[in-house]
Amino acid sequence: MSTLHLMVGLPGSGKTTEAIRLEHEHKALRLTPDEWQYFLFGHDISDPEHDERHTKVEELMWEIAVKVLKSGVDVILDFGFWTKSERDAFRRKARSFGANTQIHYMDVPKDIIWERLSVRNKSAGKNAVFYVGKKEFDGLSAIQFPLPVSIISALKKVQGMALPSPGFVV
Repeated sequence: MSTLHLMVGLPGSGKTTEAIRLEHEHKALRLTPDEWQYFLFGHDISDPEHDERHTKVEELMWEIAVKVLKSGVDVILDFGFWTKSERDAFRRKARSFGANTQIHYMDVPKDIIWERLSVRNKSAGKNAVFYVGKKEFDGLSAIQFPLPVSIISALKKVQGMALPSPGFVV
């Protein structure tokens, strides 16, 4: 059975680096929207059409992912998955045709992420896909962080519920 891997984390947290490692480990197809976005539109983060284009890239990637998962090959979606509802929706979609899902949460302190982004920003226009300034970075608080199973387990014991699958639970 194939597995849909969902990469969760802020820009600069190491999602793509980990996705590349998983791609080789699982002989999986890795889909990273930022790479496609940059290839198709360049540095368009300030462009009014950026968000609409990015959404279309992700929709196309999902269509490809479904076909690949149904053929028995793992897929890694390197989307960020900042909200629980988004993660839940993709897990439901994957389950609807028999694929497993696995969350990969990049738990990195914000000061380390900012150091990484600062280095990456210096190469913007060469290797960096998108420039993330300090103001934009400070505004990145929308992510709903997954909880480790140990915390969920303790909460469920108090409430008398069954523990869900291993790994990070969202």
